[in-house]
Amino acid sequence: MMTEYTKELRSQRLDWWLVRVRRQLPLPRAWHLRRDVRHINKIYVRFIANARGQEREHLAAEWAFERTLIDERHRGLETERLQKQADRFYVPLPLLASDQWARGPTGMWYLTPEGAAQVRSVIYAERKRRQEIWIPWIAAAVGVIGTVTGLILALTKG
Repeated sequence: MMTEYTKELRSQRLDWWLVRVRRQLPLPRAWHLRRDVRHINKIYVRFIANARGQEREHLAAEWAFERTLIDERHRGLETERLQKQADRFYVPLPLLASDQWARGPTGMWYLTPEGAAQVRSVIYAERKRRQEIWIPWIAAAVGVIGTVTGLILALTKG
């Protein structure tokens, strides 16, 4: 007969195993962060529900700090992605001394939401400018191919 305690232990062992296996998988880092958020929320909700008074406040503060650390890593990933895109399109990033950057609790620098939006808009404008160069040429090529195909079909039937 399985008691509630043994179910809890088995659940914890399975969760530990899943976390360990998941870390070995070649998944995007954002997926790992989302899983970490779910895992931390699940653990702390259970602990906070069973705690009382001062201990409950302490656990709530710990939970908020853990979420802040994961949020900082997520913002760091987004900043890294934007930096790669900016490098690919030769778009300058805001200066580190500007208000577009923020420093997290662990000392990691990342773009603020306003800074990220600014970089995204500049990247979008550069991408659009580059596409505008090729669109007329592609349209002309498709027109020529259509005309040649029509001529070939007319000559073979006629």
